[in-house]
Amino acid sequence: MLLSILGFFGGLGIFLYGTNILSGVLQKVGASRMREYLASITDTRIKAVLSGIAVTFFLQSSTVTNILVVGLVGGAVISISQAFGIVLGAAIGTTLTVQILTFDIAKYSSIFIFLGVVFSIFVKNNIWKSIGNILLSIGFIFFGIGLITSSLEPLSENEAILQFLLDLAESPVLFTLIAMIFTALMHSSAAIIIIGIAFVTSGVLTISDVLPLVLGANIGSTIPVLVSSLTSRLEGKKLAFFYFSFKSIGVIIVLPLLFLIIDAIQILPGSPERQIAHFHTLFNIFIVILFFPFLTSISKAFQYFFPSKEEDATFEVILDDSLLKVPEEALNSSKREIYRLANMVQNDMINQLKNFTDGAQNGDAIYNVEQMIDASYIQIQQYLLKLGQRDLTSKQSNQEVKLLNILNDIEHIGDMVVRFINKANQVDEKNIKLSDEDQIQLKKLLDYIEKTYSNSVNAFKNNDIELARQNIQLQSEINQFEKDIKFEHFNSLINNQEYNPDISAVYLDTVNQLFQVYHHSINISRTVMGLI
Repeated sequence: MLLSILGFFGGLGIFLYGTNILSGVLQKVGASRMREYLASITDTRIKAVLSGIAVTFFLQSSTVTNILVVGLVGGAVISISQAFGIVLGAAIGTTLTVQILTFDIAKYSSIFIFLGVVFSIFVKNNIWKSIGNILLSIGFIFFGIGLITSSLEPLSENEAILQFLLDLAESPVLFTLIAMIFTALMHSSAAIIIIGIAFVTSGVLTISDVLPLVLGANIGSTIPVLVSSLTSRLEGKKLAFFYFSFKSIGVIIVLPLLFLIIDAIQILPGSPERQIAHFHTLFNIFIVILFFPFLTSISKAFQYFFPSKEEDATFEVILDDSLLKVPEEALNSSKREIYRLANMVQNDMINQLKNFTDGAQNGDAIYNVEQMIDASYIQIQQYLLKLGQRDLTSKQSNQEVKLLNILNDIEHIGDMVVRFINKANQVDEKNIKLSDEDQIQLKKLLDYIEKTYSNSVNAFKNNDIELARQNIQLQSEINQFEKDIKFEHFNSLINNQEYNPDISAVYLDTVNQLFQVYHHSINISRTVMGLI
């Protein structure tokens, strides 16, 4: 008995480990491509559903699909209605995995494990290593299923366990709730359904007994997504609640009708385990058909009950730790927040600097912005550093370093702007009168800075290498302007027979701070081009 229990939990652990490896490898290899695929093919609701099926089956995780969809909605790439369509498709996509797992190929698991070890350990090519990890994970999955099934056969001879399971089967609602809880704890509906199938295969339960377990697993798979959404952005909350709602409503409809449809289930093709898999798939197809015609109305209702918050003057970094499971999406989310920060620097700092060339002004608003930048900088930097501790591809690591560099330049620009304001205010404090020519040159320099910074930020947003290159090519012109502006300043002092050293000290310090802003702006373009 003890060996059977240990075998059951060992098989379950191997199965879960295998599914985790498989999902991780497929996500690492294909998450970015799947994101591009979702963005390009979801222009209609039916395409959204079909793409949700394909992406979820490929990535072997509805959770990863949901994370990608949250990012696409947050970036205004797809609408919330299209996102709901993808989530519906994801529900069907997860059932295809169970369909495959019910084929009797557990006896070949050792071959998959052997080939996986050979490719992942003894072959240096990264592509073959990935293939090796996929084969290894598939081997673990089917070996785990075989171990679960074989360990349940002796347990079925224990009268106490058998009676407990039979009593549980006589209470479909309780069985559904228990299956829901265990699915939520294990984060795997496939594992619970496979256990239910193993009960049927070993003769412990009948098909009709196991159907409530399948329904409970469907609701349970949505609970981890719902819980993790509590700390995510609004789009994540909407998708998680929709995912939970349509699964729950489907179960509420079907559970009381199980006694009516059991005969129909038993005429489905295949062995009993295949019939259970068919029921799982048909249930999800049913709820997709049920909700599909009303997606537009449902999305409007969600927009009404979950209205978007109006942006206020306070900048709030919105980064979800759950996205760290999908590095590609965590990078996209970080980039979006850095771009928002860069926009605030442009609108609330750089574009306001001309107001300070004519004399002292109240800089409290800009000081407040600079404090928000510093706080946001720390949050985004810490998030990216946590992401860097994940298993990133070389491309993702390079992207992370680029984002950290650009974030650093933006933070420095905020510091330089504050220093410029402090220097500009010294003009009045020391009763310094800048010449008209000096003020004209300062405003001309600010024009250069505004254009350079704007181009750099746009190049960063759109990954526009050509725009970044054009920006950098203008650097020689700015360098010459720096020489000219200083020469004309000294020439003006000589012509006006001005001997006050404070004029040059304050003016040149002011100019130097502005050129620091310019150089950090150029650094953003250089980073976009990979020149770091």
